[in-house]
Amino acid sequence: MDQEVNRKESSTAGGAPALDKGLDLLEVLASEPGGLTQKQLAARLGRSVGEIFRMLGVLERRGYIAREPRTGEYSLTLQLFRLATRYPPTRRLQQVALPIMEALATETGLGCHLGMLSGQHLLILAQADANMTMGWMVRLGAVFPFGMQYVSARILAAFQSGRKREDAVAILAAQSGMPPALITPRLDRIAAIGHDISPSEVADGLVDLSCPILDDRGHAVAALTLPFLPRFGTKAEAADALPLLLDAARAISARIGAVIED
Repeated sequence: MDQEVNRKESSTAGGAPALDKGLDLLEVLASEPGGLTQKQLAARLGRSVGEIFRMLGVLERRGYIAREPRTGEYSLTLQLFRLATRYPPTRRLQQVALPIMEALATETGLGCHLGMLSGQHLLILAQADANMTMGWMVRLGAVFPFGMQYVSARILAAFQSGRKREDAVAILAAQSGMPPALITPRLDRIAAIGHDISPSEVADGLVDLSCPILDDRGHAVAALTLPFLPRFGTKAEAADALPLLLDAARAISARIGAVIED
């Protein structure tokens, strides 16, 4: 019986059904902020509990997922993030960006983070905190849906061209439940001005500021984002921090090979 199932799956999944199941599990867990039980995972994937049982064991043994003993819920570990950061271009970007980000955080009194597209998700690759007792931060290694509500996702999609732009728009449309015809004009406006500054669509009271980190072809390889949190007793506006963010993004871009025009 198992052999029949495997043969059927092999014929419909290019000969690698186990790999398909494993990747499906990782993708479902990556889109879930909390954990999921084995039964919930099976329901999400349209498979039986028995089909995913052994795959969960392999992923847990290899350190990609962890099981909470009390609830039985599975969640992703940081193993995928560690793999991503070993990739030489990613490592180089981290090394170049972090000192500049730390200087930006110190100068503005605001935390900042660097996000990049990873599959169909937004991965936080680097993060710098301001030297303040209170503030807003995004966790290093966090994974979010690549949706229009995230300013980093809008920046990453806006500063692409050709097939890469089309693919990014398709992911945004799928993750956000919006037609591409509504997404593309907004991305075009962002690309025209070179940044995005707008009220946060994730947290009340924040203003999102984000700029692209560009490669030598002028495409965004990452988004440098500075969530602006107003404070009582100060007159600072989000627009006041924008020139500092733009300078930081240009500095990082230049160090990874982009040609920056004055």
